[in-house]
Amino acid sequence: MKRDQVSADVEIRYREKSLKLKCLVDTGASLSVISKRLAEKIGAFMPFEEHKKPYTIRTADREGKLKIVGESLVEVVFQGVEVPGRVLFEVAENLREGLDLVIGRSEIDKWGVIFTPEGPKLKKVPIEFEII
Repeated sequence: MKRDQVSADVEIRYREKSLKLKCLVDTGASLSVISKRLAEKIGAFMPFEEHKKPYTIRTADREGKLKIVGESLVEVVFQGVEVPGRVLFEVAENLREGLDLVIGRSEIDKWGVIFTPEGPKLKKVPIEFEII
């Protein structure tokens, strides 16, 4: 797929702050990840406390590993559609420059994202979650 077929317009919100940006929608990512620099910029960085330690995950990228150092719980508008509730992102200390947000497989499935030649779209608007 081409880069424009896997990137989406998003807005993230935390309290009174909001930022619009492009994100990577990655079917191969097991986690949704936000860069530490972006989480700090919006004020939503929650470092791990004593009960949970930073950890690393392997990636397909050249560097091969991301260092996860905390969490970020933010509201998300995906391609102009508000996602119900808040979304929990893992915070990566070393996400490469120019890539600040990755939407992973869990959110892709939960939100009903499909891939088209024009880019990621939602199968159904508004987003509705099934209660199991």
